[in-house]
Amino acid sequence: MRTELYPEIEIYKEHMIPVSDLHTIYVEESGNPLGHPVVVLHGGPGG
Repeated sequence: MRTELYPEIEIYKEHMIPVSDLHTIYVEESGNPLGHPVVVLHGGPGG
């Protein structure tokens, strides 16, 4: 039985963006670099 719906997406860039002394946002870029940009924000401090 197949447990995954789609193949894993290759990440071509990763960033860590400090937003305060305590918190950092992890950003990864993947997919078609010439395609439409999509931003997904998942969770957050206290989320």
